[in-house]
Amino acid sequence: MACPVYRTPDGLVLVKARTPQDLKPELRYRMRVSPRGRTVRLRVTYHRGLEVVVPRGYDPAQIPTLLEKKKAWIRRAVDRAESLRMSLEPESPWRLPGWIALAATNTTWQITARKTEGRRVTIHALAANHLLLVGDIDSSRACKEALGRWLIKQGRQHLVRRLGAISSRTGLLYRSVLVKRQRTRWASCSARGTISLNATLLFLPPEVVNYVLTHELCHLEELNHSRRFWDLVGTHYADTRWAVAQLREMWRMVPHWALG
Repeated sequence: MACPVYRTPDGLVLVKARTPQDLKPELRYRMRVSPRGRTVRLRVTYHRGLEVVVPRGYDPAQIPTLLEKKKAWIRRAVDRAESLRMSLEPESPWRLPGWIALAATNTTWQITARKTEGRRVTIHALAANHLLLVGDIDSSRACKEALGRWLIKQGRQHLVRRLGAISSRTGLLYRSVLVKRQRTRWASCSARGTISLNATLLFLPPEVVNYVLTHELCHLEELNHSRRFWDLVGTHYADTRWAVAQLREMWRMVPHWALG
């Protein structure tokens, strides 16, 4: 049975597989017909995403199979495009935030500051989710570094605990875990069993964070994105398609100061 193809007014093509073998998240791309083209070409740009250029008369239902074969290249290209998009996106003039909302822990922190001598900025946690920044608060670099250190500390406290809970529930055991700030990946898993978590996951909703952690834990068994891998993810996280779709837009929830 052929895969149904849905086309949106802006040219976005959604192909949803009906075959039970295809359990991967729904693929989103734009399809463009080239009157002079003879072969199918894939293009990834930071402003349009994945674009599939096909010759006239090409059957769109064949595209998911092609994308499956090229999935490793597509992932690398999307990561590069996302990194480029963030680097080109204009950053607003620095201003110390008045509050920080961490969706993953459902907490909001009020920010106040006190200027003192010295080039360094330190953060003191006061009562009732109140952070006090002390030091050279006129220095955007010093403030961002201090907030970054605080965010990583929060990640070690909350993300590592959540990873451990999911690991215990699924039986997928990791060797070690790192928390840092990254610009292009939410998390990663090494062949040695080390899971690296992006501290900016704290800005995401809990259910999306749970998906990312489950995704990386499944890499301990399948260090790839094969059908077996997605089957394993689906075993431990029911709504994979929804989570993947949500994750594509989540960078918008991360403030510029939090990016490493």
